[in-house]
Amino acid sequence: MVKDTGKTLRADTYRTVNAPQSVEVEEDASGLPLAVKMPAVSNSSVKTPPRRIIKKPMRQVVSGIDERWRIDDEWWRREPVSRLYYSVRLASGHRLVLYKDLVNNCWYRQSY
Repeated sequence: MVKDTGKTLRADTYRTVNAPQSVEVEEDASGLPLAVKMPAVSNSSVKTPPRRIIKKPMRQVVSGIDERWRIDDEWWRREPVSRLYYSVRLASGHRLVLYKDLVNNCWYRQSY
């Protein structure tokens, strides 16, 4: 159980959880993801060698698609939600959930 800190909760103390991140995705002719360019990563905050800074996005090949689903919601609003999700396995062994926003035609990475 988490100990009560006694602090008052305020709106500015909350943070977004599981927010999607924009990513570049290479698609095949049918629109399936072939590779993902992950955002640049820096481990310069690490105090022990080796210190390296990766400036270019890292390209990760998609080795398989485990699941695919579509969500169409809030069609009555000015900006409806229409997304095509993919649960993918990367060649590195990592699993990732990607989705393509079908309204603005952009790809995002969804953490879980």
